[in-house]
Amino acid sequence: MRNGIQIHQIITMNPLLRYPSSWRLAMQISLIFLKPPFGCRWKGKIMNLLRDNRILGRQDGIALFITLALITVLLTVTLEMNRQLRLSIRMTEAVREHQHLLNAAQSGLNIARAVLIEDAIDTQIDSLQEKWADPAYLKQLAADLGYDGLDIQINDEMGKIQVNALIREYPGHEFNHDQKQIWDNLLSFFISGNKATDERSPGEIINCLKDWLDSGDDDAITGITGAESGYYETLTPPYACANQDIPALEELFRIKGISPDMLRSKDSPFMSGPDDAQWDVRLEDLFTVYGVRTDPKQENTGKRRYAYEGKININTAPFPVIAALLPSGKEDLAPEIDEYRIAKDQDSDHFIHDLSQKGWYADIVGLTKKEKKQMEKKLTYTSRIFSIASRAAVNSKEVLVKAVVTRVKNKDGKWTCDILEQRIE
Repeated sequence: MRNGIQIHQIITMNPLLRYPSSWRLAMQISLIFLKPPFGCRWKGKIMNLLRDNRILGRQDGIALFITLALITVLLTVTLEMNRQLRLSIRMTEAVREHQHLLNAAQSGLNIARAVLIEDAIDTQIDSLQEKWADPAYLKQLAADLGYDGLDIQINDEMGKIQVNALIREYPGHEFNHDQKQIWDNLLSFFISGNKATDERSPGEIINCLKDWLDSGDDDAITGITGAESGYYETLTPPYACANQDIPALEELFRIKGISPDMLRSKDSPFMSGPDDAQWDVRLEDLFTVYGVRTDPKQENTGKRRYAYEGKININTAPFPVIAALLPSGKEDLAPEIDEYRIAKDQDSDHFIHDLSQKGWYADIVGLTKKEKKQMEKKLTYTSRIFSIASRAAVNSKEVLVKAVVTRVKNKDGKWTCDILEQRIE
């Protein structure tokens, strides 16, 4: 004891300890551990004999606890390292698989470009009867080249309405009246004439689109329904009117009156197909921002002026666009033109009709010479700008590469297919 009580006093007070022969037994029974007090003369071996080696003297429990703690820590670290390693392996595998799909999709894009170049060499027109317009042919071609699971689709941008062709020339503010008529016809198919159920107006949308495109008119509003910066700056958030041609279709949604559901109407004859199947008519199916033509004579004048042709390929146009091209009262005959283009012989599986002759459509819908002449001004039979979608898929994963290409002859007289725009999805 460290409070000054001597060891012989403890022995005297405890009867079991009065006799030296009973000390070890007493210590084992009482389980008393005596630590030598300061100044105690019994030290060393004598005090060691007083310890209970069975309980208080053993360190096995502490060693076991430390060992288990170390094992727990090491196991935790090992499991975390294993988890990180497996995650790294999965990420590496995902990156490798994505790169493989991307390479395959890029190869699909190059296959499509090669097919378009071959078509330009072999034919003088472009139509839905050609190989580039057949997804099944393109898929088989890709498979023959070792690219299984690759889907390629090519669409003719010149078979669509050119949005920027509404203005005759840029910079400028004059209507292209042929294009205005096409817009008016098309919008009337999707916008009801009953203002009680549909407040939209084809004329209002056309005027707002013109104001967005035109310039040099001191921001004058077209008609009474147009919109310039004064209108758009009152919106939240405010923005200015572009007053230039549109670089991407998405910009159309910034224009007053134009929305993603602009081409949706239950009363539209183009919202249902055979057997009343519902068709999903999208802006990108009917419209394009491409088709610009520059005047080489003005390239060195310092005054860059350019225009959009606006001519539509009757051989590839979707039938709502064909309907917008036809004279008033004959738009319902557009499906007949569409079916005429793709009709095949049941025995040979070859296309029946020749689309290389200008005006082939006139007799189908019974156009007069005047109507045919007016329609020919808006048409073309060849195309130079195409959109390509190449989709590579494996194990429920896929990569989609989209591109817009222009097919032109270079200075050496060889056909090339140059990429105007490309994105990966």
